[in-house]
Amino acid sequence: METEKQITATCADFSFPLVIARNPKAKRMRIRIDRRRKTPVLVLGSRMSEKNGLQFVMQNAAWIKIRLENLPEERKFDDMMTFDLFGESVTIRQSPTAKRGVWLDGGVLWVSGQPEHLPRRVLDFIKGELRRRMRQKARELAEILNVKIGAVTVRDTKSRWGSCNKNGDLSFSWRLALAPAPVCDYVAAHEVSHIREMNHSLKFWKTVALLDPDFKTHEQWLKKNADFLHSFSV
Repeated sequence: METEKQITATCADFSFPLVIARNPKAKRMRIRIDRRRKTPVLVLGSRMSEKNGLQFVMQNAAWIKIRLENLPEERKFDDMMTFDLFGESVTIRQSPTAKRGVWLDGGVLWVSGQPEHLPRRVLDFIKGELRRRMRQKARELAEILNVKIGAVTVRDTKSRWGSCNKNGDLSFSWRLALAPAPVCDYVAAHEVSHIREMNHSLKFWKTVALLDPDFKTHEQWLKKNADFLHSFSV
């Protein structure tokens, strides 16, 4: 299990909070950006030197500064906000007196109830839509590979868009619903391919290509837009 402590790192005229995370499984030191906390995280193995780790951070301070400065502003679901759902633009409209919960009518996402409940209700709607889409898509792809899927869940993950275990259970980040539909389908193809190949070997990628011939384009879209997708919060 990963343990953390936070310090303040200083390099020339640049000071920033730094989280030092100890992960017993880490085979090399690395730096990642926690988009939600807007903080760099230095990941070290159990026996790695913290001193060497801090030197590694200083060597990469310019990269850290650029990454932090380029993080998009946090976005919260609110009345009159417009966002993309599977690549289609929708605008949130609050309807306090309605009794229908949340429903999509054309390009308008209507939300009943009081304003303080709107963000959570929008998120629940998005999760439900993604769960239905990914369950159906995963089943279609599994038939092509002649494999069986297990449970399909939607979560709020930090570093993965999807995952697959040995039982064929699939899990997806709800933020995928904010990406174009073909990108969502790529992640489904990626995880279903893991049911056959629980690795990232050449054989695995050939399986992905069978299910999504344009997977490289969709993978690049996710890498390019990861910070934007993670800028949404509730």
